[in-house]
Amino acid sequence: MTKIQALMTPMPKTIGFDISIEKAQAMMKEYGCRHLPVLNGGKLVGVLSDRDLLMARQGSKDGQNEQRVKDLMTDEPYVIDPSADIGTAIQEMLNHKINSLIVRAEGDQPWGILTSTDLLRHVIQRDLGAQTA
Repeated sequence: MTKIQALMTPMPKTIGFDISIEKAQAMMKEYGCRHLPVLNGGKLVGVLSDRDLLMARQGSKDGQNEQRVKDLMTDEPYVIDPSADIGTAIQEMLNHKINSLIVRAEGDQPWGILTSTDLLRHVIQRDLGAQTA
């Protein structure tokens, strides 16, 4: 069974907790991502998703929104060990109705993020590989 460490994005792009949501939107667009781990003083304090930003845009008046990342982020992100298998990750995402997991650093290995996109990409590559074998 494939381990999360093989699929995760190590050392993902991050954002500060006191950054404006406009800046967060620009960062997600620039980096082509849908989830940003949120840091405060170098410590993980949350995760921000494109869904969080969408809800903020829908709730803003006249496009004006003074909210910060800390106002929208999930402040207790789900963390998983890099040695866990993908079945465990999928089950966690389904159980909690989320699309990303923070991957705990282990030893000298970096921490990372695992998204539903990473898992779907793996399934497609595995299935296409099986078809051509």
